[in-house]
Amino acid sequence: MRIPNELEEKIEKEIKNISLTELRDTARILSDRYMNAKRTGQSLLNKNLEVLAYSIIRMPATFGAINKALEETLDIYNPTIKTVLDIGSGTGAGEWAVLSNINVEEIICIEREKEMENMAKKLLQGHNNINWKNQDIVHSNITDKADLVITSYMINELQEASKEKVIKDILETFNKLAIFIEPGTPEGFNNIRRVQRLALESNLNIIAPCTCQAECNLPADDWCHSIVRVERSKVHKFVKDADVPYEDEKFSYIAISREKIDNSGARILRHPNISSGFIKVKLCNNGNIEEKTITKKEKDLFKRVKKLKCGDLI
Repeated sequence: MRIPNELEEKIEKEIKNISLTELRDTARILSDRYMNAKRTGQSLLNKNLEVLAYSIIRMPATFGAINKALEETLDIYNPTIKTVLDIGSGTGAGEWAVLSNINVEEIICIEREKEMENMAKKLLQGHNNINWKNQDIVHSNITDKADLVITSYMINELQEASKEKVIKDILETFNKLAIFIEPGTPEGFNNIRRVQRLALESNLNIIAPCTCQAECNLPADDWCHSIVRVERSKVHKFVKDADVPYEDEKFSYIAISREKIDNSGARILRHPNISSGFIKVKLCNNGNIEEKTITKKEKDLFKRVKKLKCGDLI
């Protein structure tokens, strides 16, 4: 997967007169800050250069995760969507994913950090159906509503005491569909499990990636995630000190609807273990965790599963 050409060109325009070495140094500082910061809800990006470095090192992977979650969800449930609300919109990765998949009338972006909002406005200049709202959703209520609501990599930035309030607020904002995306880590998946529980308590419907209407049966020390491979630009490789031309972004997500949907099936939980004559795969099959062995005798299924990875639906 590659970010849209227009987005790549606009990022390159923003860095045209900036030292790449300075951007790389700033990116290193940011990475250390995110790795070591305690989740207190504090701002981790304070300057325009930091936001620009963030746009280079994180925006492609964030776009890839949102785009894949959105594509998978729309394959299962594709209602008419005219309005979109992106909560914690950052530098606008979610907007690019929406614009790549849906023809919408209006997108509303809620973002607390003014520097992030300003960068998003630059990168999305010319897309006149997007409106921004500077708001701290922890200390205020969300009054906007939309057909589709997206929030990505945001719950994990909150203090533990704030998470339930914010999730409940978000579950009140969507008319048809809501998608929560979090890092593909145990902590990120625990946030998704919390969203799942609160959604079920509100009699909402889970449509992806889960294939049942029940709380997750995975043990507490296990987690479910998907992977998307994103191409790296030359600038991205330099700033991240990377040699390979791509990065694999692991993410966990959950999609929720108000309408009941038939989403039965089996979701791959771990990358298939492929041998010469068989494939072993761990599945979530309508809520049941099971190990399945697929032999070459099952010719069509064997060929199909051989190409799949964790998070994919059989």
